[in-house]
Amino acid sequence: MTAPCDGWPPDWHARLDAPLPLAYGAPDWRSRIRAAWTAALPSPDPVTELRGNVLHFASGKCVTGIVLTPDRVSGCAVLMFHDHGGRFDQGWRKMIDDPQGFYSGSPAHRLVAAGHPVFCFDTLGWGSRQMAGDQQALACAAIGLGTSLAGLVAGEDRDIASWIATRPEATLGVATWGFSFGGFRAWQALAVSDHVDRAVALSWMAERRTLLRANAPITAGQAAFWMVHPSLTGLADLPDLAAAGAPKPLFLRSGDADRHLPLQAVEPAYAHLRRIWDGELDAAIFPGGHLCPPDVQQQAITFLR
Repeated sequence: MTAPCDGWPPDWHARLDAPLPLAYGAPDWRSRIRAAWTAALPSPDPVTELRGNVLHFASGKCVTGIVLTPDRVSGCAVLMFHDHGGRFDQGWRKMIDDPQGFYSGSPAHRLVAAGHPVFCFDTLGWGSRQMAGDQQALACAAIGLGTSLAGLVAGEDRDIASWIATRPEATLGVATWGFSFGGFRAWQALAVSDHVDRAVALSWMAERRTLLRANAPITAGQAAFWMVHPSLTGLADLPDLAAAGAPKPLFLRSGDADRHLPLQAVEPAYAHLRRIWDGELDAAIFPGGHLCPPDVQQQAITFLR
């Protein structure tokens, strides 16, 4: 990996080195992060009904997905978030068909076999919700509308979690589950939603400073737009944002050879979370790259139990 921030001007380096005003240790840091994050999201848009495999929202928005219910519900309901993967033709179907081989099978069906109802829907820009233009064009449009791609996704995930919490399948609670982009959304939903009880976040937790390197994914544009909240990045580090969800249980895993999330960024983030998480936290490194192996999925299922 290249040296940090190659070619950046001095004032950019000064900004990178500046103290984060809402990081752990600041007065009332956790409640202030929640307040800032809530302000960064769209107003709630409640789900009004599920008709067939389509969610209908109060705004008129429609979102396609799937609900899978085991013969006998013995675990919490799981709001599953699909990955990015550079494949926009599929959203929720990735969790069933595994077209890129990230999961060695269907993670949704593994959860159902373990007794968990699963809810999974196409995210803005994927599957039935593909849009014209590349990710940068969509991000610019969202900013022009006074929001961001990350904010739109987080707000929608919050609203869907609120709806799931009212469902009969969710009598044992609501968990979020995701890998890569889905992993980011899983811990994010834990932080912003009062209806999410626990989260499984696979292959997306890191220290912001170390990720800000030349040609790293977070500085390369495109995919990063889905995971950058412009009004929050200068306030707190990623582990601090996640810790707004504490003390609710959080499960984290990352591969030791992950090209998107190098150990130099992941290990300090895990260490920071262990210092500040005043609840159940299970964070570990597994041997492998940017994948979601079946044994890691099984560990996550055990954690949800």
